[in-house]
Amino acid sequence: MNELTILSTTDVHGFFTATAKEENGICSLPAIAENYHEPILIDNGDFLVGSPETTFFNTTTAISPLIELANKIGFDVMIPGNHDFDYGIEFLKRQAAAFNGKYLCANVLDLSDELIFEPYTIIERKGCKVGIIGVTTSAMPQITAYEQIKDLKFINVIESLNKWVPLVREQVDVLIISYHGGIERDMITGEPTQYDTGEDQTYRIISEISGIDGVICGHQHRINAGVLNNTAFVQPGYRGNYIGALIFSLHANQVTAKKAQLLETKQYPSASYPLYDKEEYEKWLKKDLDISFFDQYLAKKIPGTFYAVDLKGKTIGAFLTSFIPPYTLSTYHVSKSELLELALSQTVKGLRVENGQLVPDQSDYRITSNVALFPSYRLETNYIYNVFDEYIASVNNNDLLDLR
Repeated sequence: MNELTILSTTDVHGFFTATAKEENGICSLPAIAENYHEPILIDNGDFLVGSPETTFFNTTTAISPLIELANKIGFDVMIPGNHDFDYGIEFLKRQAAAFNGKYLCANVLDLSDELIFEPYTIIERKGCKVGIIGVTTSAMPQITAYEQIKDLKFINVIESLNKWVPLVREQVDVLIISYHGGIERDMITGEPTQYDTGEDQTYRIISEISGIDGVICGHQHRINAGVLNNTAFVQPGYRGNYIGALIFSLHANQVTAKKAQLLETKQYPSASYPLYDKEEYEKWLKKDLDISFFDQYLAKKIPGTFYAVDLKGKTIGAFLTSFIPPYTLSTYHVSKSELLELALSQTVKGLRVENGQLVPDQSDYRITSNVALFPSYRLETNYIYNVFDEYIASVNNNDLLDLR
């Protein structure tokens, strides 16, 4: 009886530790892998974008040091998450070309209907053939800036897997889907846990498509693991706080048992990888940032509101500290009198006070800010936008120049 193990990460977002106070995270994966015989290592997307360090890497280097990290850890497979497209497809192609393993995505095409990346790979372990198909969320046009994906087509995940699963299944003993999307239903009861937008389709993948032995999912920064319809699944959290383990027992290359579990990285030692000059990073944070495009960025990101954003300074570091996750921006819906009181004490972009009256004169207003300007009962929408990374990426890519 042989045992095959697939270890996976998801939504690392360029963080080297799971929290600010712990040294454990993705760098604990090598210690975890030592406990298994020749495990296959898969990253499930959103690896390259999301931390202040990734902004530094992606705007100052051609190849992110995170690709070097992935190579040193020994990932066999990586797939793109939605944020990995934030710097455009040429950026992502460049990173994928520098990766020593296989970079997979079966549902992203160019405008000529050609695949951007390989759709699947087959890896042999202990005489067993393991097929891995990569797919990313179908909702990319809804959740990603048009400029970054305008030259791409994102095929529905279910449609794509219905094409590729039968083709790969006949070639392998074990079939794994690495899907950068989340879970839309309770995996035990089947009851919906959110609106069905097509962004998260793990339950549907497992329920509707036969022949899959294991699914790695993510995107939602949540944790989950189990077996549904004889398919093992893992959703290993965020920032490397957990490693997903899909474990298959095999006899004569036939799967006889399946197990899914989550391994908390803080229980394991962490390796050290000196990948970048931290002094250079600190110098970068102290550099002046061109914020002359920021009003245009806001108008494009959250149109139809007025803006009262408090920036703590004009350096990159000060800009970073101006936006505290998870809710970096919020829109309030307020009356004329409530807004007038605010406008008399601070600047609101697009508004002025003349003779004690607001101009333009409206019965009510929507105001977007990065601080709590009004009581919570006036809060209309919270946003989890990565303003820091998006704005700097936009300025570096000249995406806002035509709007100035």
